[in-house]
Amino acid sequence: MEEKQGVKIGMPIIGGLIAAILGGIVWAAIAAMTDYEVGLIAILIGALTGYAVVLFSNKRIATVHKIIAVLFALVGILLGKYLTVVYFTSELFGDVSVMELVFDSEMISAFVETFQEYFSQPIDLLFIVLAIVSAWQIPGRMARTSLATDASSSDHAPRA
Repeated sequence: MEEKQGVKIGMPIIGGLIAAILGGIVWAAIAAMTDYEVGLIAILIGALTGYAVVLFSNKRIATVHKIIAVLFALVGILLGKYLTVVYFTSELFGDVSVMELVFDSEMISAFVETFQEYFSQPIDLLFIVLAIVSAWQIPGRMARTSLATDASSSDHAPRA
């Protein structure tokens, strides 16, 4: 799984996963603090996963890296929604901690059964699309910037 046609994907997957988890936690923390879901966080999750994939790939970007960034952006958004639901459910019941509910099979089942409700608003879909675009574009832009910087630094190198 590590290498396909000379393209390394193991470390970018790890980077994308870390970014998705951090992004999902930040999403839920902001929702918990403000009692409001901020859709812009979805775009930031997309940007974060795109950046993490670039960082963990040593700026050697292929299309598969963009796909990894997009997939983990979606994972981060899903995790953020889930953790937000868990937080507000724990607040509703009062005597149940968030950590107890996170891994509770009934909570997971209830979330899966009502999944569509959490993504049913057009504004949700807009932010998801913007997150996907962000996750897709950032690796390509950063790779081009890196190539341009490498090319300009080699242009100024003394020649023998």
